[in-house]
Amino acid sequence: MTRKIINFVDMLKAVDQFFTEHPELLTNNPALQSSITRLKAFITDFDNLDKAQAEKSTTAFALKAETRNSLIATIQKVYAGVKAHATATNDTALKMEVDITDTELKRMRDHVLLQEGRSGYELAKPLINDLKMWKITEDDVETLNTNSATFEAKDPAIKNIKSRTAQATEDMKNKQTEVSTFLKETLDVFIAPFKFSDATLFGQYQNARTIINTAGAHKKGTTPDASVAVK
Repeated sequence: MTRKIINFVDMLKAVDQFFTEHPELLTNNPALQSSITRLKAFITDFDNLDKAQAEKSTTAFALKAETRNSLIATIQKVYAGVKAHATATNDTALKMEVDITDTELKRMRDHVLLQEGRSGYELAKPLINDLKMWKITEDDVETLNTNSATFEAKDPAIKNIKSRTAQATEDMKNKQTEVSTFLKETLDVFIAPFKFSDATLFGQYQNARTIINTAGAHKKGTTPDASVAVK
């Protein structure tokens, strides 16, 4: 959720709390009862969208972290063996090919890391027999190829999850517009008569309808988006 939507949902919950504290308003008033049921459903909608967005974001991060870490670990292992072989055979050029620190690997952009995995596999494959004395097996080298392919395959999946997360954000904005209209054209209209019969109650409702901006250093009340309807 964006901070703006969080503030908006907090306002909805404050309005819901107002009616919880004043159940007498709902007595013999089916229209208000129906509106409060709808209000509660809107709050649930926002909570569900927030959970879906959070789960998708977490999944995307986990997918990326898991595949990156696996690929990095395999590169490190194979390169350690290749470097040992290059040192033992005085192959300076080969040694330079794999002279990459762990920090450099971890800082690589995804496409650069993928290329490193691919080129590392092509580099190590012809050396399989030589690498055995350095405890690097053929399976290790093939795992480098597999992990590179897995990392590459995960990228579209991650992008797809991010796309769905962006859609969830858009859904929240649309939901906010829908709820704002409901408040202005329905709930505020139902409460407007209380301005004349119970000014204190009406003031409490207006306070609940005030959106509190918690993004800055100071809390700042903003005029309710539907204030025209309740004046």
